[in-house]
Amino acid sequence: MLDRHEKIKRLKAKYGPEIGDVLKTADELRERINNLQNSAEHEQELLAELEKGKKALLKLASALHEKRFAAAQKLSALLTEQIRPLGFNAVRFSAAVEMDEENVGPTGADKVEFLFSPNPGQALRPLKNIASGGEISRVMLGLKTVLAPTVPVMVFDEVDAGIGGETGWLVGEKLHQAAQGRQVLCVTHLAQVAAQADHNFHVTKKADKNSTEVTISPLQGETLTTEIARMLGGNADKNSAAFSHAEELLKNAKRL
Repeated sequence: MLDRHEKIKRLKAKYGPEIGDVLKTADELRERINNLQNSAEHEQELLAELEKGKKALLKLASALHEKRFAAAQKLSALLTEQIRPLGFNAVRFSAAVEMDEENVGPTGADKVEFLFSPNPGQALRPLKNIASGGEISRVMLGLKTVLAPTVPVMVFDEVDAGIGGETGWLVGEKLHQAAQGRQVLCVTHLAQVAAQADHNFHVTKKADKNSTEVTISPLQGETLTTEIARMLGGNADKNSAAFSHAEELLKNAKRL
């Protein structure tokens, strides 16, 4: 009896102070032992649940991949049709969608890349690696036209960057077509594009140490012709070749 009393006393000193605390600790230890004894079985249950979840995730990712692949095929055809008239007679474009089952995330398991071939005999390669600034500008114009067919307002900021001459005129035509039934706002430094606009504004910016002032002035008639001539890089005088060229551009635009 004394030995039993001494053991209880030691247990209370270690896990107490009350006998209830000792019994509570005993229950917790029994539960831990039970969990350790059944850990292998529990691990298998968790692994089975994990595998089940992985299969369900891959099924959803595969369904999403199929929809993306179909949409990519449609986008490739529509975009090619849009940009071919912009100086890309033999262009090829492909929105490539590849599924990586080892990297499934919140947006699926797909890697999407735009592939591009502007000239005959050239293999499709990543657009970001081979396209020039002018080519990217035209592809962007085509993308916006395809992806936003019902948007009431479209804004293009120097979409004609890196191009000029006949290609610039073709881009201006495409912008003019895009403006049928919607409002198109375009920031441009290209005379071939500006000449085809329905309304033109000249934007100037003046800055000093304390402030910046932006002025927007409408252009029409002779002021518009003068600005188009200036954009052509020549003398804007009424008797200059640049002024005559500007007049010709504006006349051609009116026949669109």
